[in-house]
Amino acid sequence: MIGMGLADTLFRFAGAAETHQQKQQVAADLLGMALIIGLLTLLITQLAAPTIQHWLPGDVSLLQVRLLLGCLAIGGVSTLSLSYLRLNEDAAGYAWLSIARVVAQAALAVAFLTAGFGVTGVMWASLLAATAVGIWLFSLQLRQTGIRFNFTATLGYLRYGSPLILVGMGFVLGSFDRWLLAGAVGPAAMALYALAAKLGLVTALMIQPFELWWLPRRFATLQGANGPQRCVRMTTIGVLIGLSAALLVSMAGPVLVRWLTPPPYHAATDYVPFMAVIAVLHSMNGLFVMGCYQRHTRLPAMIDSVAALMALCGYLLLIPEHGAWGAIFATLLALTTRLVATIWISQRCLPLPFAYRRLVALVLISLLFGLSLCQLNDVLLRTLAGVAAVSGVWLLAILLRLVALPFTRLNSPQQAHP
Repeated sequence: MIGMGLADTLFRFAGAAETHQQKQQVAADLLGMALIIGLLTLLITQLAAPTIQHWLPGDVSLLQVRLLLGCLAIGGVSTLSLSYLRLNEDAAGYAWLSIARVVAQAALAVAFLTAGFGVTGVMWASLLAATAVGIWLFSLQLRQTGIRFNFTATLGYLRYGSPLILVGMGFVLGSFDRWLLAGAVGPAAMALYALAAKLGLVTALMIQPFELWWLPRRFATLQGANGPQRCVRMTTIGVLIGLSAALLVSMAGPVLVRWLTPPPYHAATDYVPFMAVIAVLHSMNGLFVMGCYQRHTRLPAMIDSVAALMALCGYLLLIPEHGAWGAIFATLLALTTRLVATIWISQRCLPLPFAYRRLVALVLISLLFGLSLCQLNDVLLRTLAGVAAVSGVWLLAILLRLVALPFTRLNSPQQAHP
């Protein structure tokens, strides 16, 4: 939200630029815009820190609030320069700088904790690490693209990116259920749900490398030769990777819970497959939203806002009566509705030749595979079935001509089935 959609704006306009000079110009304009947003955010949040302190529960000091807000202001804008590395396919630079921040933060946190600064020391560590990496990223992009303060261009980018602030309401679909669950169920039930949610995040981590590579280059791919067909192919591969990740987590997650936790936590295995599906629905929405982003960002902002409101209403209605299962059902319903709306609207903004009937069939069969895995308790049998399910999904995708073998070419472009 603090980044004002700068990363998506960069991918949209720099990714679709016809020349390298135009790409650099867009990046330079957005770097100037990011600097202004960062400074304004830092100033406004620091002035508002005493008010924010009163809103927060618990005994949080004013210094801790200021440190946290400083991290958010710097981290939100540093995302632009990290996204520029992704756009240029500088995977090594992206990885090293991301790791450097984590290592620096951990080292400083240990030093401050050893010195007796407690939680405040950990927050100082976060701010210092974010500042150091942010300055390095800024200077790196500054050397490559320069910086521009173009008022006309900034207004255009703001019109495109500002609606994405509402997309930040997606946190309701990702974590707000924990807030309501904490007051509705006991600590034991909350611990089971939290454990399953952590394992569900593994699904997102398995999908993330593909997303980091594909999302920055999708608009450039669309502009190239056979762009629509190539975008369809890569999106389909992304869906397959997501389905495979969910099946693997559904297979291995319950096994790990039984091996690594005491018996009272074993009931968390019931939630794990559903948490994996939630992660896949999040990922699939990001893959299919391309058509909405092609024109403007008001439509995805509206879709996300409606889905967030739907999830919130579901939480308020279902959690008091059904606990964790109510939260899961409300999240699945909201995410599925968001995905269907995103696909429907994206196809009208940018018709792409997806074979939707075959894709839906593949997804439904994958869900059946996942439900079958849930019925198996034997570790060896579950592992073999999971590997077979993942292999079966890819084989089925090939048989349905959704993807091609490495040594073959796709046949004629697939026809769209909205």
